[in-house]
Amino acid sequence: MRGETQSLHLAKMMQKHKLYPEYELTLPFLLVKKNSLKKLSKGDVLLLGDANFNLKLLKEDGSFGNVEIEESRNSRKIQIVNIQKEIEVSDHSKKYEILKCTFDFLQSRSFEVGHKIDISSIDLGKVNLLIEKKKLAEGKLVNVDEEIAIEITKVGL
Repeated sequence: MRGETQSLHLAKMMQKHKLYPEYELTLPFLLVKKNSLKKLSKGDVLLLGDANFNLKLLKEDGSFGNVEIEESRNSRKIQIVNIQKEIEVSDHSKKYEILKCTFDFLQSRSFEVGHKIDISSIDLGKVNLLIEKKKLAEGKLVNVDEEIAIEITKVGL
């Protein structure tokens, strides 16, 4: 029993150890009315306003890469299509809040156009909704009239 405990502890420790830089896989940022965010509840649906599944890979320094998903029989990968220096976010207003919809963090040795990263370990159905690095809610991706949307599953986290 003790050996099993030690091996589990070692596995957890190695998962926390980062060999390569981390990047955050997200959907494009959304501008949402502050009043709507206050009324957000389980079962609500946020339309992304796009029929395409656009993803971004964010770096800590504020630059990001637009990525496309490539699926094969056994794996799912993303390929960096282009890189931009700064995230284009419109100015903060009194009525709107910037909502970040994130999946998870990925580690990769390089961040350049054409590089492929395996994402088979990430659940693309589960989305975390953040405002200024504070987790607001969790959701799942759904299809509403041929558009991608997020259905809220948990609120007030």
